[in-house]
Formats: sequence, structure tokens, C-alpha cells
Amino acid sequence: MEQFFSTVITSALVATIAGAAINAWLESRKEKQVAKFDALSAAVSLEGYAITCAENLADHDLANASDGHAGSFIGKVPVLPDLSIVAGFIKPQKAEIAHRLMVFPQEVRQADQVAAFLWDVTVDVEATRAAAADQAARMGLYASELAKDIRRVFRLPKRDLVVGEFDVTKVLKENIRADGNDA
Repeated sequence: MEQFFSTVITSALVATIAGAAINAWLESRKEKQVAKFDALSAAVSLEGYAITCAENLADHDLANASDGHAGSFIGKVPVLPDLSIVAGFIKPQKAEIAHRLMVFPQEVRQADQVAAFLWDVTVDVEATRAAAADQAARMGLYASELAKDIRRVFRLPKRDLVVGEFDVTKVLKENIRADGNDA
């Protein structure tokens, strides 16, 4: 009888521990999948922002080439969509990505302020447009690079930002002025 109770108690203890371990493992897998989904959402949003910047720059180039008869000039850096940064991003090797995501909206605001400041100081339309185009190209390229890094760190599928003949990265790089932020 004593052996029976010992077997029952031991079996109950093993079942309890095993059940807790399995639940913890399942919860961990679920959290990883949620973090991956959130990372994919952030990457796609950043890529969409890079595409918007490149489209605006192509439109700006058309406006310049046609003396304003076609396309439209860039007057400011495109508005960044809301980005969600979740707790799953704060892990070794991923904390740097979370930091860059959190800082990026501030960098976009600062980039937009460059063109606004230039307008306030010089009231030079051409210089302001050139600065806005340069800043939009820089922010679009940064968004594209950040999205690539997110995809790499979270082991997500790669995405080339090329639609037909329209290469987003090429358009962004071509519109970055060599002289930096000077007008």
C-alpha cells in the first residue's frame, strides 16, 4: 500500500511539473510568434514609408523637369505612419532595433524641421524644396534599411522594393544631395 501511495504521489508530482513546463514552452512559442508578427508589421510599414518617399521624389523630379507643369514639388518630409514597438523587441540583439524604431519618428520630425527652418530663414522656394527632397530621400532610405534589419534580426522573408522599373532604393539614393544638408 505504501508503494501505491508513493507511485501516485510521484506520478502526480511529475505530471504537475511536466504540465507547467509544457505550458511555459507553449507560451514562449506564442510570444515569439507574436513578436515576429509585430516585427513584420513594423517592417512592412517602414517599407511603405520608403515607397511613399520614393514616389514623392519621383513626382518632385517630374515637377522639376516640367517646370511645375506636371507632378508636384516636395515641400516637406512625408508623414511617418504610426509604428508599434512591443515588449518582444526588447531582447538581446533586438533591443537595438527597438531603439532605432523608437527614435525614428523624432528623426523624421527633425528632418522636416530642416526644410521648415530653411524656409523661415531664407524664404528661398528652390532651396527649401531641395532640402525637403534631400531629407525625404534620407528618411526613406533610413526606413528601408531599418526594415531590412528588422527582417534580418527576426528571420523574416526578404523583400526587394522594386516594382517593375521603379527601384525604390535607387530613387532614394539618387535624391540624396552630396553636399549634405546645405542648400
